[in-house]
Amino acid sequence: MKGFLADKLSIQFNGIWEVKEIIAAVVLAAVTVLVVLALIQLAKAVVRRVNPRKSTIFSHRKNRYKNSIGKKKNF
Repeated sequence: MKGFLADKLSIQFNGIWEVKEIIAAVVLAAVTVLVVLALIQLAKAVVRRVNPRKSTIFSHRKNRYKNSIGKKKNF
C-alpha cells in the first residue's frame, strides 16, 4: 500500500502533511462514511422486507368495538 501511494500519488511518509495527503485523507474518510451509510440503508431494507407487518397502519391499536374475547359489543 505504501508503495502504491508513493508511486502513483507521490505521497511521502516523512511526518509532514502536504495538501495532497490531506485531500487523500478527506476523500478516504468521505468514501468510508458513504459505504457505512449504504450498508445501514441496505440493512434497513432487508429488515423491512423480512417483516412486512410492521408497516401496517395502526396495527398496534386495539379495536375498540370488540371486547376481550373478540365478540362485538352491543351498544
